[in-house]
Amino acid sequence: MLSRLALATLLVATVPAYADPLPGAAPAAELQSLAGLPAVSPPRTKYIGAGGAPTYRNRLLLERSPYLRQHAHNPVNWFPWGDAALAEAKRRDVPIFLSVGYATCHWCHVMEEESFDNADVADVMNRNYVAVKVDRETLPHIDAQYMLATQILDQRGGWPNNVFLMPNGEPIIAMGYAPPETFRQALLSLSQDWRSSEGRAAMGEQAASVAELVRLISLRRTAAAEVDETVFTQATAETLASHDDFEGGFGKAPKFPNETTILFLLDRYERTGDRAALDAATTSLRHMVAGGIHDHVGGGFHRYSTDSQWLTPHFEKMLYNQALVGQALVQATQLTNDRSFERAARRTFDYVIRDMTAPEGGFYAAQDADSRVAPGGEMEEGAFYTWNPDQIAAALGAQEQTGTAILGLSRPPTVPTGSIAHLDPAGGVDYALLDPMLERMRLTREGRPHPLTDTKVIAGWNGLMIRTLADASVAFNEPRYIAAARRAHDFVTSRMLSTGGDLARAYADGPLEMGGLRDYAWMGLGSLALYDATGERRYLDTAAQMADQITARFSDGPGAALRMSQNPGPLGGSYDVIEGATPTGNASALALYARLSKRIADDAHAVAFRDQADGLLGALAVSLQEAPGAQMSAIDAAATHLNGETGPARPLGNGVASAHLEVNGDALRVALDFKPGWHANSDRPLNEDLIPTSLTGPGILDVQYPPAQMVTLGFQSEPLAVIEEQTAITARRAPGGGSADLTIQICNDALCLPPERVTFRLPE
Repeated sequence: MLSRLALATLLVATVPAYADPLPGAAPAAELQSLAGLPAVSPPRTKYIGAGGAPTYRNRLLLERSPYLRQHAHNPVNWFPWGDAALAEAKRRDVPIFLSVGYATCHWCHVMEEESFDNADVADVMNRNYVAVKVDRETLPHIDAQYMLATQILDQRGGWPNNVFLMPNGEPIIAMGYAPPETFRQALLSLSQDWRSSEGRAAMGEQAASVAELVRLISLRRTAAAEVDETVFTQATAETLASHDDFEGGFGKAPKFPNETTILFLLDRYERTGDRAALDAATTSLRHMVAGGIHDHVGGGFHRYSTDSQWLTPHFEKMLYNQALVGQALVQATQLTNDRSFERAARRTFDYVIRDMTAPEGGFYAAQDADSRVAPGGEMEEGAFYTWNPDQIAAALGAQEQTGTAILGLSRPPTVPTGSIAHLDPAGGVDYALLDPMLERMRLTREGRPHPLTDTKVIAGWNGLMIRTLADASVAFNEPRYIAAARRAHDFVTSRMLSTGGDLARAYADGPLEMGGLRDYAWMGLGSLALYDATGERRYLDTAAQMADQITARFSDGPGAALRMSQNPGPLGGSYDVIEGATPTGNASALALYARLSKRIADDAHAVAFRDQADGLLGALAVSLQEAPGAQMSAIDAAATHLNGETGPARPLGNGVASAHLEVNGDALRVALDFKPGWHANSDRPLNEDLIPTSLTGPGILDVQYPPAQMVTLGFQSEPLAVIEEQTAITARRAPGGGSADLTIQICNDALCLPPERVTFRLPE
């Protein structure tokens, strides 16, 4: 058998540290029924017959995933993931070659073109393997299990993730991108070992061992424990220790946005006033906003930077990055009043609404890194986004030199297609001068061949974007954002959600796959943000429905973390606790339970959500104690559950009232909104035993309370001085920031709820 060490040695000299997906299918008797189906247009293959029709067709022609359909005309005899593929491997007594990727993955495209759309390589695959293609964006639980197997086998990650499997689905060996001859030799070597009894036995032994490790890690159960302040302190310390104080970001190149880490630091500052946390978060954001990872011309952010200065990105754009970077920029704007953050956020949202939104309202999944340099020309990474001197001159005319200087376009190109626009992170940019030039460059760029847009609508990613746009609509007083969030919510709930609560993972000419834990949790949080922004009960109902479905579909009972999927793969089920580029499902479910419990007026339902949050946090606690710095979204959700929410808007009294902080220069206003029948004591209640409404703190001066209304209630024979309906407390903001503490007790004519105290962090 070709050992792991031998395979690693074979690949090391030729394989980069990153990777992506695979291609194809050969004409076989069982595939003749596909002959009458329309070809994918345009077919992604070099094998084109007479009349322009593709030579090969495979089962992926029957799929709706754009990524799978990209491979429908490869000479590889691809199967989609499922029982049929496993049964075929067992029937033929051959291993499975599994390739996991996604539609906008650069190295997936490279390997497809070089190997999967190569008839010689495909012949080896078809004779010796059952080839299976997985879209990681429609089957994230399968992706997660086999990525974990790859990390166990090779201590690496990335896509394409190519894993050789036993016919029962257990992983033998993993590899990423490999050049075609290297890949072909690996295929031949492993198939030769498979045909020897000694080699097959060694494969089976290794596969069983790796599969057991995957199950142990994925399904790890721990006794319930508690989370205390030491966990938050340790998470902060670990995060700050890894922060690059000069260039921003965490760790060395390649640098990812690490949005969950930035969001945790912003939350930490808001809770504690820890200036080091704020400085780290804003330093990272400023360098990202200035760098080439930010598409200065068209708005939005690329997936990651290949260098430590954020200059040269990996050019694909993912919807989840726009949502999470956008969320961080909105929060940073509210905490710092830095208008450059607001500008970057607005340009990101404008890009999503303009270029990433379906006519029916759902948000598309991603845009590719690759595009043609010229119509009919070669595909190159970044071709759509980079600039050469002739292109700059054509776009800017007499302002060519000015634009070149501001955007750093005189810097030598770091990619073959041209220079990458970037700004000086120290600031000082005249945006009134720059922005009209950027718009002229954008309109010029529209004439270039565009990168592929993955038009899948992914439920969970839409939930992330809905949440950010709803928050931004309030923060920036921008009606367009709430309108876009509403349309996306209605797309998902009308086309992807059944009356019985079945939420599709994705939509591409119809629903695709069953939604997982993240889809339900992220759609729940997005709907809850819409409720906070609009006050419309239907959005609260959607959020509660998502939370109830999470409990029904993904829970193994009290004391256990939530499963990632309703349908386990060959390696069993898995708990969604491993943090990657997005918040984990368990962290998001914890945040959803905690936030709902503060907004559901029905006390029994609110208590149920609190109990579910308590149980879930207990199940996660040991993991958080062991490695808090590696699970920032869960740490953030734990803080929300244990210590309340942050941000300018706060629910009060299980949602029967709300407080919203508004800051305009030195003027400060806390708007209070009570639902009918509810009120709070005024700042000077007539009965000394009652809790007065108060606004105090080192960050405020000259507090002015609203006039009291005199009422007589059923439980009190004497008149009471109360505030009700819509009113506000005003004050002046002291220099240097600080905080403001609102103390309030919400009552109706039958009872008073426990007093509440919420702290608002004021911008400096």
